[in-house]
Amino acid sequence: MNYNVISFKEAEEIMKSKDHSQFEKVNKCKRVIFHPRFLGNTRKGIEEALKSERNLVSEEFGGALIAYNNIRIQQAMGLIVDPYIHFDIVADFIVFNPTVGSTLTGVVHRVFKNHVSLLVYGIFNVSIRKSELNEDQLMEGNEVEFKVERIYVNNRILSMHGSLWSEEGSWEKKKTKRKSHIKFTDEPTAEEDSNLAVEGMEVDADIQRENGVTENASFNGLDETSEDVKMTADETSLRKSKKSEKKKKKKSKKENI
Repeated sequence: MNYNVISFKEAEEIMKSKDHSQFEKVNKCKRVIFHPRFLGNTRKGIEEALKSERNLVSEEFGGALIAYNNIRIQQAMGLIVDPYIHFDIVADFIVFNPTVGSTLTGVVHRVFKNHVSLLVYGIFNVSIRKSELNEDQLMEGNEVEFKVERIYVNNRILSMHGSLWSEEGSWEKKKTKRKSHIKFTDEPTAEEDSNLAVEGMEVDADIQRENGVTENASFNGLDETSEDVKMTADETSLRKSKKSEKKKKKKSKKENI
């Protein structure tokens, strides 16, 4: 995550100027916890605590806190809980709350072999796969519009995976049937596990083809091995039968004598 800071006024202007900012303005009560060194300056302690929450996802807001304003302290005395100080406040908050299927604008930050990294508002990282359709658009510094395909939260840091709007007027990837809000989990879904397994099988098949090993060749190798085993077993039984014949001949000779 990049530590770009957007002021409350700037966030409001973004909300007015962009139809798909994915910013949401809320007025709510929040409990703030700060260090006892701010005991003589409660407002300073509250502001420092809120600063540390900026650009991070919280379940309380259902997204990442971008900015805050109009802080009103709700009690004259706070609560001390070994040793931190707790105060309840009411304030206006602006939260970044994207959904799967929503549209956003980002700037190409870094270009890699198979994908590019975008930054949304100079803060949130987005990965987009490169293809022949979008390679010309995904140049460093370009501003591009994309569709949110997946949302990830790791250690309260939000990142996304997206796809560009193609020239044919449809998303490069299949449209998502339903919108999905931010989920506070890093575990992949069963569908993602299945996709990873299929991708792994395809990669293994490609590696085999590159090494000149075909599917038939591998089966032939197994068949040859089984034939070798059969031959060894036949030779062993033949040796045993020869030994038994020799013993019989010796026995018959002794009886004749």
